[in-house]
Amino acid sequence: RWFLPDLASPTRMLFLDGALQSQSKTERVYHEALVQPAMFTHPNPTNIAIIGGGLGATLREVLKHSTVKSATMIEIDEKLNGVAREHLPYMSDCSDLVGRASCCFDDEVANIIYDDGKEWFVDRYGATASKAPPKEKFDVIIMDALEPDHDKTDISSPLYTDRNFISSLFESLSDEGVIVIQVGAAPSINDQRPDLSVHARREQFFRLLESESSAAAMFVYEEAHSGFIEPRSFLVACKSMGCRQRWSAGAESIDFNIYERIVQTVSEGPALVNYDGSTHASYSTPPRAWETVYCRREPQPFECTYRNLDVNIDIYYDFEKRNATDPNTGKISSKVFAKEVIPKGSYIMLEDLASSLIISDGTIANLKGNTEVSGAGRVSVIEDLLSFIDNHGHKSSAEGSGINLVEVGGSFMIRRSEDASEANVGKWMPSYPSGKEPTYSPVYERHRASFDLFLVATRDIEEGEELVKPIDLWD
Repeated sequence: RWFLPDLASPTRMLFLDGALQSQSKTERVYHEALVQPAMFTHPNPTNIAIIGGGLGATLREVLKHSTVKSATMIEIDEKLNGVAREHLPYMSDCSDLVGRASCCFDDEVANIIYDDGKEWFVDRYGATASKAPPKEKFDVIIMDALEPDHDKTDISSPLYTDRNFISSLFESLSDEGVIVIQVGAAPSINDQRPDLSVHARREQFFRLLESESSAAAMFVYEEAHSGFIEPRSFLVACKSMGCRQRWSAGAESIDFNIYERIVQTVSEGPALVNYDGSTHASYSTPPRAWETVYCRREPQPFECTYRNLDVNIDIYYDFEKRNATDPNTGKISSKVFAKEVIPKGSYIMLEDLASSLIISDGTIANLKGNTEVSGAGRVSVIEDLLSFIDNHGHKSSAEGSGINLVEVGGSFMIRRSEDASEANVGKWMPSYPSGKEPTYSPVYERHRASFDLFLVATRDIEEGEELVKPIDLWD
């Protein structure tokens, strides 16, 4: 039965310098994973650059976006392009995309340049640029080259080790610009310290990106269905913090954007075979192994201490609530008191905090808009909700996320005080020592909600003592 074409068919595989690059049966999954997350992390990608990509499949994925007005592909190997056209025509086949040329390379928005991608960017955007850059900056740059740890060629190595090149990439980006790079096999929880492992060059590349002043945020993700023995990993780097909200968008939001942006097909079938809102949602939280390897850096990053709640520390959730009347205003408020001695460092009301309402800036804006619609009838319920959010909510510490967290359990009754010396409850996760969180941290990306919500006793709290939070707790 394995000779029946309905059950089995040959696979065409491409190797470059001994490294597997693609398989005909799975290349669409791989190239969607490389291109689409970054494209949808930008609000309106019109001007795209591809470094490498001589096979044409990366260009094909870019041309699926109706917003694209220019796609510049800089490929060092003109011969590879010829081989792809002759022997791998399915890679650059845009015939099913309405409004595109039959061959992606021939589309009117495609600009194919045969040059060294590194030199091309450095010459136009580097510190010692000698050539005039294009008029428009790039919205998305896709680096489709050999992975960082491939050591059989001198062509790809400088792409991951040259600081001037990396700086030139960011200099070429528009204000909301995004870079995406394929960064090799996914790590394992058994991998050693990254700078001493087989992925040392990848670690060097990450460190260079992290030190780049124009890099606002970095995200890693994996795709396990792209035809390789191990899952392939990818890195998205953003020039603006605003990309965080789009990167973390819900499945329904991505699905809507796909409907709005992806071109129709002649066959009337879907243009994307694997990528959709739910796929993107699975990418938005980095796998555990990335966190594990990151925390094997030396010195260990500050936030790694807070990856888990300490099972040796008690959680206190049973408190006494008392009502109090303000003698000046007559307003009744609730206060929370300890029923027993609570040692310093103990967790406070974690169950209540874990049930907090998470609401986006967009949802709040819509609610406010509803209160302003004339003839809509009574809107006092919405106004009361907005007032509650304003009084008991706070923004996520993830800049640009557009997320607000609203305490709806008993913790919202803990009094807030302007007198810091009066407070005995504080954040579980302290502010970053330098005052600025790392550009790249799988720990923050995986545990952000806990860091934004969980409370601890900042000193011993006596039985009968009132619990008090500082008024600027989440500032």
